[in-house]
Amino acid sequence: MSEDAGRAGERICRGCGERLRPGPGPGRSSSVCRSSQWRRERRLRQRLAAVRDGTGEVECPECGARWVAGVDRRSDAVFCSPRCKVRGWRRRAEPFGERSQ
Repeated sequence: MSEDAGRAGERICRGCGERLRPGPGPGRSSSVCRSSQWRRERRLRQRLAAVRDGTGEVECPECGARWVAGVDRRSDAVFCSPRCKVRGWRRRAEPFGERSQ
């Protein structure tokens, strides 16, 4: 007998390689993989809807990077990254530092 004879009915998740429960049905992915796929598709649907409407795109005032508000970052985000946020703060705080001396 071959080594795989006992594994004839064993099903394995295509995404993570986890063993799936035996039974009927088309389940080919684990619950973790299904959840992450659902979240990924939801973000894509939100991004497409925001781009189609033209309302969701925001531009960083420091570097000019563009993103979809509420999907890629928070809906009220002004800067694209902490680095740009600090750079903007330092640029705004510079005139105050010169006046105090």
